[in-house]
Amino acid sequence: MVAFYRSVSAYSDTGHVTSTILKTHAVQRRSFSTLYQAPSFFRFEFANPHPYPPLADIVTQHVVGFDGTEGYLLTRKHGDLHAHKSVRSIALAVAGAAGISSGSAHTIGRLLLPEVEGLSFMDLVNPRDEEDTYIEGIPCWSIAAELPNGGKRTVWIEKNTLLLRKIVDLRETFSAEEIRQNICINGPVDINRFAG
Repeated sequence: MVAFYRSVSAYSDTGHVTSTILKTHAVQRRSFSTLYQAPSFFRFEFANPHPYPPLADIVTQHVVGFDGTEGYLLTRKHGDLHAHKSVRSIALAVAGAAGISSGSAHTIGRLLLPEVEGLSFMDLVNPRDEEDTYIEGIPCWSIAAELPNGGKRTVWIEKNTLLLRKIVDLRETFSAEEIRQNICINGPVDINRFAG
């Protein structure tokens, strides 16, 4: 799977990640979309709702990307007309967004971009096959493993295409379920969409 993602010339998806704080059972859902064009054009957008449920309609928008020249992290808070832009390397931009996106900014960024560092699927410990399943009617392998710093991760990978469809992380204090849909590989991409 890791080698397959490094070989694609273009990638796009949409999805969401649902995080749960285990002690309080507080749940937060973030929607996202990913866009990539080889060798390094990248854009990951996600919406971060206020963590207090009655204020969940207050949403901060984030965009992490590389426009061919520089990496950037754009943040537009609820009610702001203009986004705040931080210019950095794509590696730092993805790292900066990883926590607030519950890791979803890092997942595909790490697979597609060699300069993005951090936890790789190759770092998982004691992988084992779980019961195969179907996601949206597509047969998938289910693989469970341990995270090197504690916790467990289960991933679902399409059997025919090696596309990553789902990740569930279980840590001591929280869980996160990341779902990827509407995946398109090697299709046409408008380069203008990568502008920061």
